[in-house]
Amino acid sequence: MENEMHERSGLKKALALVGALIACIALTCGLLVGCGSSGSGSSGSGGKITDAYGRSVEVPKDVKSVATVGSGARIVVYAGGVDKLIAVTEMEANAAPVRPYTVVYAEKFASLPTTSNGNHLNETSVDIEKMVELAPDVIISSRSAEECNQLQEATKIPVVGVSYQDEVFGDDLLKSIEIVGTVLGTSDHAKNVVSKIKGWKDELSKITSGVKDDQKPGVYVGSVNYKGAKGFTGTYGKFSPFTANGIKNVADEKGVTGWFETDLEQVGAWNPDFIFLNPANKTMLNEEYANNTEFFDGLRAIQNNQVYTLPAFNMNGTNAELGICASYFSGATVYPEQFKSIDLAKKYDEILETMLGKACYEQLSQKGIVYGPMKLGE
Repeated sequence: MENEMHERSGLKKALALVGALIACIALTCGLLVGCGSSGSGSSGSGGKITDAYGRSVEVPKDVKSVATVGSGARIVVYAGGVDKLIAVTEMEANAAPVRPYTVVYAEKFASLPTTSNGNHLNETSVDIEKMVELAPDVIISSRSAEECNQLQEATKIPVVGVSYQDEVFGDDLLKSIEIVGTVLGTSDHAKNVVSKIKGWKDELSKITSGVKDDQKPGVYVGSVNYKGAKGFTGTYGKFSPFTANGIKNVADEKGVTGWFETDLEQVGAWNPDFIFLNPANKTMLNEEYANNTEFFDGLRAIQNNQVYTLPAFNMNGTNAELGICASYFSGATVYPEQFKSIDLAKKYDEILETMLGKACYEQLSQKGIVYGPMKLGE
């Protein structure tokens, strides 16, 4: 009997020791998971975060679902959180107008419910009842801080604002990507994208850093869309792809940052060596050419066949990947010797795969997004 009691006592001690070991192992694993860096599929930081507008927003630690307003889905894609999307906008579900992220994820977006019309800056509306019914863990919105506050109050769902209008390499874009990565638990992916964008910016600057100002040809970008399609005289001051390459933008002479309308007389006075135009507006441009052929044929760039396509990258928000591709194309066109080591087709796909998850230049080219020579009147 005494031996049996000792055996039972020993068994209890052994079981207790095993239980303690299991608990210790579990605690250690939990600490390791908690201390690990977040990445695709991992939990976000949770608690209060500061969005792109400086708003303090309380978000869940483990965000499993996200809905978007405006063009917020674009940043969700950049940040690697597309799998968590449960609602997009009407413009994204219909994949029109053509934007790379809506082309790549056309099938997925078409299968999701929509909760707003999707305008990035112009008037928009959100179906509050439907948004509440879908109950996403968080909403990502590219609308104003005031609208983010109003939407959060109406839905009682955390609304995180992102801001990146007209930016290609800007700090607001990079910050917005990192914020969304933190919220969705995809920080590793988001930080990699941000690092790559910074790397491309540095590479472009380094390639053209040796070109002296007096050796730079004059370059004009026309048919730049702004609240609708624009003709030849719609141009842009401090144009991001040109700024990234140190290209001499003749329109910068006006001291304007952003879109503005010039006139043919001014373009004639500038008489640029290179001209870049939006191929989506080719019909409009050809009409202008037919109505004023003598003027256009008198331009140096047209006489020397130095007219090229530059697809619009501002389309219901800024398609940063297209702006970066435009930076490489314009740089290689104006400075071919400096860019001779860059394989443009490979570079485009590197940019697109990093930011969209798919090397899709061939797919986009079939939608009219093409970089190459252009001839007016044809």
